[in-house]
Amino acid sequence: NPFLDVGFENASTGYLVGAFGLILRTTDGGASWQPLLHATENPKALHLYAVRSVGGETYIAGEQGLLLKLDRGTGQFRALELPYKGTLFGITGNDRAVVVHGLRGTVLRSTDAGRSWQTVNTGLQVGLTASSIDAQGRIVIVSQAGHVLLSRDDGASFALAQTDRSEPAAAVAIVGPSSLVVGG
Repeated sequence: NPFLDVGFENASTGYLVGAFGLILRTTDGGASWQPLLHATENPKALHLYAVRSVGGETYIAGEQGLLLKLDRGTGQFRALELPYKGTLFGITGNDRAVVVHGLRGTVLRSTDAGRSWQTVNTGLQVGLTASSIDAQGRIVIVSQAGHVLLSRDDGASFALAQTDRSEPAAAVAIVGPSSLVVGG
């Protein structure tokens, strides 16, 4: 099965996610990996598209509105209830908010570590494929149609950023105070 994302909580502990519910964990910086299928609430083996640690919590986003959060007490990834049942492609945020995004311009935001969610209007109807956050806390989300959305308020609102050209995006990285790299 293809790997779709990798994310680390720290230099030692990381997770790799992928198609058909694939999930692996390392606790030795990637020298070895152990399967965690038994430790996820994903009975349909839905694809897992993103894994990120945000605000001290670890989340996994996937198909059909699946969002998992690591329960550190049990070591299990538990499903969270969301107001959206479509595919989620990404996770970003900071200590104040966690933001997930996906199909049809969907952005959801939680300020209470995933207990409740608000829908954020983006004005777009395309897949929001990747995101990043810079040192100042600005969140950038890119779309499969080449849009670049920017939030300066922890994901409570987004505005379209001006770009030199629009390219379909699958990845984004912020590389300086006013520069980002988009891959597609």
